[in-house]
Amino acid sequence: MCKGTAALVHFYYGEELRVNRLAQETVPTWRALEGYERKVLLRHETDIGKGRGCIELSEKAEKMADEVLLPTAENFVNELNGLGAEGYVVDVYIFSHGLNGLFLASKGTYGDNVALTGDYIERHVSPLKLRLVWGTNCYGASLLPTWKRLGARAATGSRYVNFYPTRFGAFAKRWQRGLPLGQCLTESARVTPRFPVHAYILGDAIGRLKQWDGNVVQATRVLGKNKHAKRYFESRWLDPGEWRDGLGGRANMNYSSHVMSSRSARSVTINDTW
Repeated sequence: MCKGTAALVHFYYGEELRVNRLAQETVPTWRALEGYERKVLLRHETDIGKGRGCIELSEKAEKMADEVLLPTAENFVNELNGLGAEGYVVDVYIFSHGLNGLFLASKGTYGDNVALTGDYIERHVSPLKLRLVWGTNCYGASLLPTWKRLGARAATGSRYVNFYPTRFGAFAKRWQRGLPLGQCLTESARVTPRFPVHAYILGDAIGRLKQWDGNVVQATRVLGKNKHAKRYFESRWLDPGEWRDGLGGRANMNYSSHVMSSRSARSVTINDTW
């Protein structure tokens, strides 16, 4: 019997650099909590300033959530098991960094990170009514078998490095409107501006010339199709074998960030129940 729908939101990047952390914390996680009967939020608070001038970036999401806990590995699996045992249809949203077969969790203190692996999740979570898994974590596609074994109807994940995690806002709006997953993914990828990320990549290439043995002129060309682009991306972002020789830097970013899902998952909507 279906008790209703629930959202489990895991938000943890574990960034030490304050600028990056603040940029990530402005992601509208509250959109992942809209429209659910049960809402669980796993995250640390991020406050800017002190006293009366303090701004709490997570305040809206925290007010919407029924329960707010730290984004630890234990809380993730325990809450997922609990929602499953209670009979909810569950959508999982992951806002985190990732590597092959894992994403980051906290040990309880921000910056004290631990790998939350697919193996750990499978060992500690029983199969449940898992409708959607969506995440910003790089190499999210490597976890698709895990979500499938737990019963997911629609699991998604980026092929390699996810250069465009900002697609969430556009995705969430469409998912909440009841559009099929495939349409949500396609349209959110199309409408999300990519220029800010391209500008960041150019700045990074210029700022790390020694790391990839380049010069300023070569750095301005890393989004194009040339040997400098390949040298930069393989030094900074992509593992051996992930660079596509027939594509330039910008096209490789798109290829790497492509969100994978099964063919059957692309017809799933937020209105689907058990």
